Amino acid sequence: MNISLTSTHGIATLLFDREGSSANIFDRATLEELSTQLEQIAADNSLKGLLLRSAKPSIFIAGADLKTLSSASGDELASLIDLGHRVFNQLEKLRIPTVAAIHGACVGGGYELALACDWRVASDSSKTRIGLPETKLGILPAWGGSTRLPRLVGLPAALPLVLGGKLLKPEAARRKGLVDAVVPREHLESHSLGYLKNGKRSEPSHFLAHNPVSVAVIRKKAGDDLEDKTRGLYPAQPAALDVMCRAVSGSKDASFSREKEAILDLARRPETASLMRLFQLTERAKKHRYTEAEPREIQRTAVIGAGVMGAGIAYWLSTRGIDVVLRDISEKAVAAGMARISKNYDTSRRKHILSATEAARGLDRIHATARPVPLHRCQLVIEAASEELEIKKTIFADLSQRTAHDTLLATNTSALPIRELAGSIENPWRLLGLHFFNPVHRMQLVEVVRTDQTSDEAIATAIAFVRRIGKMPVLVKDSPGFLVNRILLPYLVEAAEIFEKGGNPKVIDDAMLDFGMPMGPLRLLDEVGLDVAAHVAHTLAAAFPDRMRVPAIAEKLVEAGHLGRKSGKGFYRYGKNGHEPSPKALSLRTGSEPAPRDLQSRLAGLMADEARRCLDEGIAESADDIDLAMVLGTGFAPFRGGPMQI
Repeated sequence: MNISLTSTHGIATLLFDREGSSANIFDRATLEELSTQLEQIAADNSLKGLLLRSAKPSIFIAGADLKTLSSASGDELASLIDLGHRVFNQLEKLRIPTVAAIHGACVGGGYELALACDWRVASDSSKTRIGLPETKLGILPAWGGSTRLPRLVGLPAALPLVLGGKLLKPEAARRKGLVDAVVPREHLESHSLGYLKNGKRSEPSHFLAHNPVSVAVIRKKAGDDLEDKTRGLYPAQPAALDVMCRAVSGSKDASFSREKEAILDLARRPETASLMRLFQLTERAKKHRYTEAEPREIQRTAVIGAGVMGAGIAYWLSTRGIDVVLRDISEKAVAAGMARISKNYDTSRRKHILSATEAARGLDRIHATARPVPLHRCQLVIEAASEELEIKKTIFADLSQRTAHDTLLATNTSALPIRELAGSIENPWRLLGLHFFNPVHRMQLVEVVRTDQTSDEAIATAIAFVRRIGKMPVLVKDSPGFLVNRILLPYLVEAAEIFEKGGNPKVIDDAMLDFGMPMGPLRLLDEVGLDVAAHVAHTLAAAFPDRMRVPAIAEKLVEAGHLGRKSGKGFYRYGKNGHEPSPKALSLRTGSEPAPRDLQSRLAGLMADEARRCLDEGIAESADDIDLAMVLGTGFAPFRGGPMQI
């Protein structure tokens, strides 16, 4: 039994509580069970209203069973879509008013169920998230979501939510019209029952937005924006755009048929298979056990170094409820770090990511100092100082004396061999890498780096900590460049050398944008910083001299002070109106050879080759880990599935 039906004083309640699972999801059996319950409700003339709620502590309904969706044959999927439409139409057509009391994740099919209700009330819990993320999986909302949402909130408001696959916090969902009210969880049921007194809901009118001329304009603008963002590489978004724009006129049944036709077409595409696989890999990363050891709990941390990375890490930890000591060697450095953190909090508050209270509490969790302070109460210290091995050895020798004997000591180095720090500390079993990616608040991946001496308990604790702060851990072996930077470097070096020989920078970058990368390789070098990239290249060239090189042009640009975006000049020159090829970089080219015609396959092939070497050497546990790390850490074209798939 996944759904129980009760009634009191003329009000029926459907309670969703999937047996043996922490989540409520829709599969065929659950939909059929729901249909049976709705038939009973429709036949009971004594009922005056229906409340839908969940017994799960953090999930209303998490949508369809993706394993079923990804493995179903065409006929099986068509039958499942028909069943979902029929059951949700049963709910919508009940003679009595209906309300969804939403607490926790209400996404995909879960929100499509809520859309079939007359009213929707959400709890104000941080666990509550609402939306239709299907396009991120290569499909579209096909149980009525692509039809009902634009009719409810209007096409201009609905399109960004579906095309972007956005999940909204409760208050944002209320402002957008996805729910009617947001209340404290303890008042959720009583407030929801109050909405039943409003009776059945009539469909709102959006005449100005939904007349044929307006729809044509909206469709053209949204289509142009999609082409700019996706370069036509993701078929789900254009399919959803078509269905939604047509959904606001004509019958719902005709629109439901278009939903079904679209998802059946999308389900056959290789892009969808890749995106579904990546979602499953992401879910695996949230719970996969790399070791059987039990993790220790971490409540207090310290970050050594208040630069861009150190400040970014301290900011992120503090937003997740963790106390942080932020230490640097001078008051000026500490002040600069705190200014970066304050700016991040201001931005988060302005964009409604955090409330003013949450931002104030987060700042209070950071204790910044330029003095050497005892760190014995910290369970984890993360070093994010200068990328110089000798400096790091000095820092870790000091940390060894300033911390408890079992405090985990982690470095955020992006390429240096961590094992060389082991001689600087007592109990080297507690030494590991926690390699965050920049910007920390946006990048999901953290490479958890294990040396030959790192204990299983230290690894288990680090992985649990990374998950607790909302990041995705991938365990990698201590080796120069670890995983992501090692795979990425040959690609970046080759692009720089093609430019140096005369290649047009726009041609080089556009080729990889058309491949599906979020940014071209030359732009990426500028964003990373040419000085940082050159440092990583030196480390890897020393370790792998047979195939790793330092691009001469990068060193020349660094010598000239052209460090990339942060200095305003690198391969490109940056200004208020965007960027253009840098005259200085162009003047440093040594030839006039055009970029090769096989540019995409050559550059992508270098990543694929290095990825396979990493797997052969055991740098990562599996090909799945490599693909996930490259997608999360570099934005490697998600619809291609990762470098191990090409």
